[in-house]
Amino acid sequence: MSLDTWRSLFRECLRGRGSQYCDEIIPLLVAVDQGVKPSLLWDVCTADTSDLLALLNQARSKGLLVSKLVLVELGLDVFIANVPAVTRTLVTISGASPNWLIDISAAEPKIASTEAHQEFCTHLTSIMTQLNMDEADKESSASTPSISSQQNDLGSAPQNENPSGPASAQKAIKALEVKLPDDVNLSTVFGCMLGYPHIYWWEGESGGNSLSGMPLKVFKFSATCSICESVVELFSFSVPEVLEPELRPGIEHWGNVVNVRIEEAASYSAAKFKCDSVLCLSVAL
Repeated sequence: MSLDTWRSLFRECLRGRGSQYCDEIIPLLVAVDQGVKPSLLWDVCTADTSDLLALLNQARSKGLLVSKLVLVELGLDVFIANVPAVTRTLVTISGASPNWLIDISAAEPKIASTEAHQEFCTHLTSIMTQLNMDEADKESSASTPSISSQQNDLGSAPQNENPSGPASAQKAIKALEVKLPDDVNLSTVFGCMLGYPHIYWWEGESGGNSLSGMPLKVFKFSATCSICESVVELFSFSVPEVLEPELRPGIEHWGNVVNVRIEEAASYSAAKFKCDSVLCLSVAL
């Protein structure tokens, strides 16, 4: 019944422009709501912010979405983000060993410098602050602010990422424009928002062109979604083959963490994680 309700909402709110993609988007949106994915990049069709908000809020009113979600505008792109899950993801990335940025500025890929990692962490902190601004405002206006709750907002995800009480069900999902310096590599920001363990980064005008023609290892994580009764690809990312041995332990750990999220999710099961070798003649980032 929920799948039919979702399809009806897509037709009603997106008025045909996105309804053809509803069966593709619904399981991914559910994965975001249940904390399996931190966010979803809306890239299937052009949709007005007001229409997407109508879709999300009507889905919430019918009990199809229960987590704290926000529509994040980053440049010309839009993410549907689970605020606690994105916060958890960015905190994890910021606190990890400085090997999650892959520098593809030159012909030979390499782990980006510690300085590049530190600089990018400042951008991730800014994103977290902006996403959690409403909680910060509430705490600053309280007579006895809780230090532990402030740390929970920005330092870790709440224990329950899918609250189902009346307050969460009635609170409207809103749009938020995340502002970053003009020279920030948005492709790298996107990789962080999507929760990849390793993300491409470059400086200057290379635009990541060094990946074209380079042997890559492509990792794909999928699971069975009970709503659509099919296997859904939840994550897909690549790393240069030459760096894969060095990065594999971290990737395996990431896969184990996502597998736990699958086990905790109400609508997902039977996780699968695979790796393929590919040679991409042209790579677009």
